[in-house]
Amino acid sequence: MNSSKPASHLKSLIDLFDREWHRFSFPSFGFWRDRGWNGAGSGFELNYYARGTNTVVQDKRTLHFKHGDLIYVPDDVRSSYCEDGSFDLYYVMFRFDAPELNARMGELFRLLDFEAAPLSMPGLQAEFRAFMTELRMDRHVSVLAKHYFLHIFVRIYMELAEHAGHRNRHELIVRQVIEDLQERMDNGGKILLPDVAARHGLNERYLNQLFKSVTGTTIGQYVLAARIESAKRLLETTTMPITEIAVVSGFYDGAHFSKAFRASVSRTPQEYREQHGYL
Repeated sequence: MNSSKPASHLKSLIDLFDREWHRFSFPSFGFWRDRGWNGAGSGFELNYYARGTNTVVQDKRTLHFKHGDLIYVPDDVRSSYCEDGSFDLYYVMFRFDAPELNARMGELFRLLDFEAAPLSMPGLQAEFRAFMTELRMDRHVSVLAKHYFLHIFVRIYMELAEHAGHRNRHELIVRQVIEDLQERMDNGGKILLPDVAARHGLNERYLNQLFKSVTGTTIGQYVLAARIESAKRLLETTTMPITEIAVVSGFYDGAHFSKAFRASVSRTPQEYREQHGYL
C-alpha cells in the first residue's frame, strides 16, 4: 500500500459509507465454491476467501489468493477469469445511486491502493456470513446490514493501525489514551492530565499536542465533550435532578455544569430537558 496516509483515507471511506448509507445498494452478492468464471467486471466488489487458494486474472494482471484474503475489485475491471479449483469465496458488489458518490468512493479506494494486492484478514468469515444473511432477507439498508458492512472496514482499519509501524504509531497511542479516558469516565474517576501522561509514559505537553494532531481537539476538550454527551443522555432519559446529573457526569458542581452545558449546547440543562426529554 503506497498511500502516505492509509488510515486517514480509510476513515474518510468509512465516514462516506456511514453518511450516505441510504443511497447505497448491493446489486449482487453470494457464496461461490470451487467454480471458475470468465466475465467482465460490472462494479465495485469485495471478495473474501473463506477456504482454499485461487489464482485470478484481472485484465492483464494475475493475483493469487489464499484462505483469509480480502480483495477489492474496482469498477473499471473489464475482464476477470479463473479456473475451477478448491476454494470458498464470499462476494458482494456495491455502489451508490449517484455518480459523484461513486467517483468519491473510487478515489478513496485508489488512494488506499486496495486492488494492488490481497489483504490478509483472517477471521472475517462470520462478518460476511451475517452480512449476507441481512442482504438475503432484503434488508439492504437495515441497521444490522450497515453494522456488518462497516465492521469489515473497521477491522481493516485496526489491522492497518497495528501493522503500519511508526507512521500510525501516533494514532495507536491516541486510541489507547481514548480507551483509558473512557474507562475512567465510565467508572466515575477524575481525569488529570499529569496522571494520563504518566500512565502512557509521555510528557504532558507532548501528549496533548499528539492528541490534538490526531483528533483535532485537546484532551480537555475531548473529556468535556464526552461529559456533555453523557449529561444530555441523562437529561433526555431520566428525571434525575440536574445537580445530580452534574456530579454523575463529572462536573465540579451545578453552576460549573450549567455554564459548560450552555456554552456547548446554546441552552441551559433545564431548557434542553424540556425540549428533548420524554419522561
